[in-house]
Amino acid sequence: MSIEDFSALAPIAIPIVAMFIPIVAIVAHYLARASAERERHETIRVLARAGQPIPPELLAELQPPSGDWQAGGRREPASPNRILLPGLINVGIGLGLMGMFRMMQPDTWLWSIGLLPFFLGLGLVLYWAADRKRPLP
Repeated sequence: MSIEDFSALAPIAIPIVAMFIPIVAIVAHYLARASAERERHETIRVLARAGQPIPPELLAELQPPSGDWQAGGRREPASPNRILLPGLINVGIGLGLMGMFRMMQPDTWLWSIGLLPFFLGLGLVLYWAADRKRPLP
């Protein structure tokens, strides 16, 4: 294979490799986590079979904190303004993109790219305004 063959393959191979990098990282993270859990459980089994006391630190690592959502613990109620900030950020990004593209090429449709984040943010702000008026349970 010559260098021309590789240069023709690069536009296809680079995005494919780029998509697999996060997938490999996520799988490696979960495999390492599962291995650590397996070793911790094996240590507890060996200590229990030998009649040795199990350190409370090992048992504490097995139980999630009481406020953890996976443990079914109680969480603090969400802030009523949790939707407002992302909405305002999207509105600002949309306005900035519309202005930037309008200044770069005034006679083209490029400015309309900013409409997507603008209307997304506008929808979030309107949802926040409607949700704010609803009585809390």
